[in-house]
Amino acid sequence: MNLLIQLMLNGLVTASMYALVAVGFGLVYRTTNILHIAIGGIYTLSAYIAYSIIKTGDIPALLLGIVGAAVIGVIIEIGIYKPLYRKKSTSGVLLISSLGMYIIIVNIIALIFGNEVKILRTGIEESFTFGEFILTRIQVTQLIGGIILLILLLLLFRKLKYFKAIWAMGEEPGLVQTLGIPIWNLRRSVFIISSALVAVASILTAFDVGIDPHVGMSAFLMGAVAVLVGGKDNPIGWVLSALIIAEIQSIVIWKFSARWNDAITFGILILVLLIRPQGIFSREKRVEE
Repeated sequence: MNLLIQLMLNGLVTASMYALVAVGFGLVYRTTNILHIAIGGIYTLSAYIAYSIIKTGDIPALLLGIVGAAVIGVIIEIGIYKPLYRKKSTSGVLLISSLGMYIIIVNIIALIFGNEVKILRTGIEESFTFGEFILTRIQVTQLIGGIILLILLLLLFRKLKYFKAIWAMGEEPGLVQTLGIPIWNLRRSVFIISSALVAVASILTAFDVGIDPHVGMSAFLMGAVAVLVGGKDNPIGWVLSALIIAEIQSIVIWKFSARWNDAITFGILILVLLIRPQGIFSREKRVEE
């Protein structure tokens, strides 16, 4: 039983990182209707930026990784999504374009750094004991940092007009333009926030377990599943779904093996899509809505 509790505690840490990726992906998906697969590439790239300059210190590496991710996110929006949006391209075209950007980013990373795992921090990590249970310093940082960022973002979207306009853009983009709010500035802000969130999750996770060029796809899939399970219009649902997924994975590790995690996760997604396609935390809309 102590092992299960330890795994559940580790699951809380994992959930905080899943939630950041889910909110990053969900924000783009909710406001622009783009299945932003390229966010997996941004996730990977931010960690490699941090790895490249880790000798300058953990904090500079984290900050420059976040800035680099935000810049790449804006470049993808301006260079790919914006021209396709203006041409009224279908969601399928946007999806393939996003997947193409993910593949390009990952292959460039593999070409420069190789495919082997890179470790950002060596040596024995300081740990904290809570009774019979242990969390390392980086795990505590992940948990506390993730919670603070999520709460801060929720408050911003509830209190500030600019962030309310970003959320409204997903429902009535034409109305936002009619009100004189620059929609392209809003979209750029979305990609900056989204990229910064996944960069934080990526770099903090890399400090813990290292990185390889393919970690981004797994992170993207977990974030996307959390959004689809939670419901497209409910950011709190994204976070709760990330928590549920992470804790179920912990139970699966306890009872079976980590090799079953992906199967269980996508089994949950398929079940939810069959039974409640709008998501388990979203209300069912009437036809006129």
